[in-house]
Amino acid sequence: MIKGYIYSAMSAILFGSAGVIIKLAFAEGAESISLLSLQYIIAVALMFFLILITNRSALKISKKDLYHTAVLGIVGNTFMTVFYYLAFSYLDVSLVAILLYTYPIIVFIYSFIFERESITRNKLIALILAFVGCFLSLGLMEGVGKVSLVGIGFGLLAAVFFAFMNIYSEKKLSTMNPLCINFYSTAFSLLSLVIYQPPTFLFSGEVTVKLVILTAVLAVICEIMPLTLLYAAIKYIGSLRVSIIGNLEIPTAMVLSYLLLKETAAPIQLLGAAMVIYAAYSIKKENA
Repeated sequence: MIKGYIYSAMSAILFGSAGVIIKLAFAEGAESISLLSLQYIIAVALMFFLILITNRSALKISKKDLYHTAVLGIVGNTFMTVFYYLAFSYLDVSLVAILLYTYPIIVFIYSFIFERESITRNKLIALILAFVGCFLSLGLMEGVGKVSLVGIGFGLLAAVFFAFMNIYSEKKLSTMNPLCINFYSTAFSLLSLVIYQPPTFLFSGEVTVKLVILTAVLAVICEIMPLTLLYAAIKYIGSLRVSIIGNLEIPTAMVLSYLLLKETAAPIQLLGAAMVIYAAYSIKKENA
């Protein structure tokens, strides 16, 4: 079970770095859908060759698993990433990370109402503490006028679909190889984006060498690795615990955005980040 906590923490930290790279890619002139399409093309190719080299037989999956990865990719991954990337056009990296990680409350409500999962007092306190930390980190104590409501909307929609990804993968794909889940779901996401907006930008001279490098880094560090680790963690400890530990993305995003993008945070936001870290630690300690 300890592997699940390690995988979840590593996934959150890697996800926390995504916003910085996305912002740098936007600075190169990329827009959300085009950036995602290029990212998926690179990611799908890399994962295909990696599976081909390490475990070729894993590429053969049942029709049932193919259907479930299609749902996960088209409904979950595509909408989550599109709304997630759009949010970066309106908000700082740390704020988008905080909004995405409101998704544990959706997982919590689903698990409690529909799955009758046992919610201990300590788990409930840790969850409440995590969301109080999110609230403080978002800076809402200073009022919503300083924060883009459109950006908040996109961030919350990303959280809804991220919650769906966690729950659906746990219920429907728990026995499938995590890397294969990522490969097939990403391939279906790419297909849906190509249908929605053909990638003509690839042939129009808009793609620079720097943008390709940034997108390749984004594909490996912020998609292939964290999503594969996420699916693996869910298999070990379930979507609820993964969702709470995943709040580690918030302080990661805050630190990296400050160091690389010079985005600053108020003391009360840092306090919120510290509360999130403690909440993630306490839930891990209880279930160790």
